[in-house]
Amino acid sequence: MIFSFAVLTQQMGLIRALQFTWDGIFVAWRDTLLVGLPALLYLVQNNLLYVAATHLDAATCQVAYQLKLLTTAFFTVTLLKRHISIRRWGALGMLFLGVVFVQNPTGSSVAGSASSQSPVLGMAAVTCACFLSGLAGVWLERIVKRSHDVPIWLRNMQLGVISLILGIANVYVFDGEAVALSGFFQGYTWIAAFVVLQVSLGGLLVALIMKYADNVVKGFATSLSIVLSSGVSWFIPSFEFEPSASFVIGSSLVIAATILYSKAVPSKAAQQHSDSSATAERPPHSRHREDVP
Repeated sequence: MIFSFAVLTQQMGLIRALQFTWDGIFVAWRDTLLVGLPALLYLVQNNLLYVAATHLDAATCQVAYQLKLLTTAFFTVTLLKRHISIRRWGALGMLFLGVVFVQNPTGSSVAGSASSQSPVLGMAAVTCACFLSGLAGVWLERIVKRSHDVPIWLRNMQLGVISLILGIANVYVFDGEAVALSGFFQGYTWIAAFVVLQVSLGGLLVALIMKYADNVVKGFATSLSIVLSSGVSWFIPSFEFEPSASFVIGSSLVIAATILYSKAVPSKAAQQHSDSSATAERPPHSRHREDVP
């Protein structure tokens, strides 16, 4: 929110940015409530992921959560009425398999006692989280692209205000006693603060992707980031990461799927234009050769 307001201030000046932000968030409160639904869906999704992590091991939870790639594509087709070709559906399937291979567990790492875990409940939670992730992302993209007169920075602040209210309410309900006892920032370190800042800046990039691309492209970018971060970890000794055969196979599938999905297919209009240009460039005697006896 602070960075978004700073951008508006740089574009408009402080006084005008303050007035524009007040009008856009509080005066036009109905417009702000438009982003309330995706904010609520994101909140429920995050809590479902906590439930899934409680009942599943980390590797299984990460792999199952990649179903959001397919649910995002599904909601892109149903809500935005956008056509996805068979080639791109194949690329999405290849991407899903690639991420599964990349995050394939190398050993058993089940946390907690098996008696207190319910794999069925965990899979149900992560499946619902995948559907909510796809729905929230596509819904927010729909809002952003249908309101060209509203700057993306104002949309960020609207979403931030709604998320802040919902987040504070969530903390009060579930952790109110702990906050009252030890304060809101208990356990925070400089590393934790850096991670919060990093995630915030990542959210700004996601907003730009929604405006200038789409959620499916965001899924590809996230998958590539998994591969790239794992590759960087290989060169940092403290991480003790050694790429396995499944990682190499998965990385190759992710890269191939990205190339396959982003490969442009010439439209019928472009093909017709190319054919007409080729015909116009042919010399007259070659165009009418069949008329010469």
